[in-house]
Amino acid sequence: MANAITTRRTDRLFEELPVGVDTVALSPGETMRYFTGLDMHKSERPTLVVLFRDGPPAVVHPVLEGDRIEEALPDAERFTYGDATDPVEVGREAFDRLRAERTVTDPIGVEFRSTRLLEQEVFAPSGEGAVDIEDAVSTLRARKDPEEVERMRTAAGIIEDVLGEVFDLIEPGMTETGIETEIRKRVMESEADGFSVGIVTSGERTAHAHANTGERAVESGDLVMIDAGVIYEGYYSDITRTVAVGDPDEELREIYDVVQAAAAAARDRVAPGVELQEIDRAAREVIEDAGYGDYFPHRVGHGLGLEGHEPPYLVEGNDATLEVGHAVTVEPGVYVGGLGGVRIEDDVVVDENGADVLTTSSRDLRVL
Repeated sequence: MANAITTRRTDRLFEELPVGVDTVALSPGETMRYFTGLDMHKSERPTLVVLFRDGPPAVVHPVLEGDRIEEALPDAERFTYGDATDPVEVGREAFDRLRAERTVTDPIGVEFRSTRLLEQEVFAPSGEGAVDIEDAVSTLRARKDPEEVERMRTAAGIIEDVLGEVFDLIEPGMTETGIETEIRKRVMESEADGFSVGIVTSGERTAHAHANTGERAVESGDLVMIDAGVIYEGYYSDITRTVAVGDPDEELREIYDVVQAAAAAARDRVAPGVELQEIDRAAREVIEDAGYGDYFPHRVGHGLGLEGHEPPYLVEGNDATLEVGHAVTVEPGVYVGGLGGVRIEDDVVVDENGADVLTTSSRDLRVL
């Protein structure tokens, strides 16, 4: 395997899987990277890393990807194929060689959420013999180890520094796209791998919980809501701050105070053993008591890590419990059509004492 960390993760994966599932097939994506260290893009040429309960991994891959795979998985047995009119057909032939040599038997564990039909056509054309390992994968990926947490902390710090600089530039007449451009420029100049998410809305458009950044020019008295994050060494940050350009409407100030209190209540509720839905309830109770319950249309948060959105989800009905190492966003919001909206989003990791809040910038209303 790539290193001791990925070996340990693979061992834990098979501990989570039922007896009889002795083979796992991973297609390109975050889960492949998590368990093997191999960062492969999806292409028209199928690639599969095959993990075994006993024995070294194997890789089915096109010949031209050999150097990349050798670097990440030098001890893996490789079953290659060349370019052909039908890459699935030759990929299947390579997998059949693997199946015969390594005595691969059904069922084969596969992550249904991310495995494309392209790869399925290689190892299980009819779909028979494949079993979903999503629950086991999600359980393991959700428990961040200290190295993962520090990468996420760095990612959070990078975007907070960037937003701090950009806030100083915002003024009436600046467009939403202009603001996002300034964010992107600074992310490119930072140590981040890249920009992960960007939504900038202003004025009445802040009443849209999710919207594309637009061409609207900021006016005096507007709220500006920025949802942004970066990727650092593969790990995401995701933060939202809402600021005012000049003095905002009195009701918008009231909404801001309500959301700020709701966000604090939710963060304070984060602790090992607490049901995920309880974090949502903590924020929602504050918002409902203030009379804005109908204007909070989304869950209070989601998991964060190798993806911007991943399990666990902080939503009503999810009675699973928080565990040490879970990394989540806490992001209540209130959005009133024709007026505007507010969201405050932080990145939080569960530790033995409660919430380790990775985002540290002020949550008080900043008036620019």
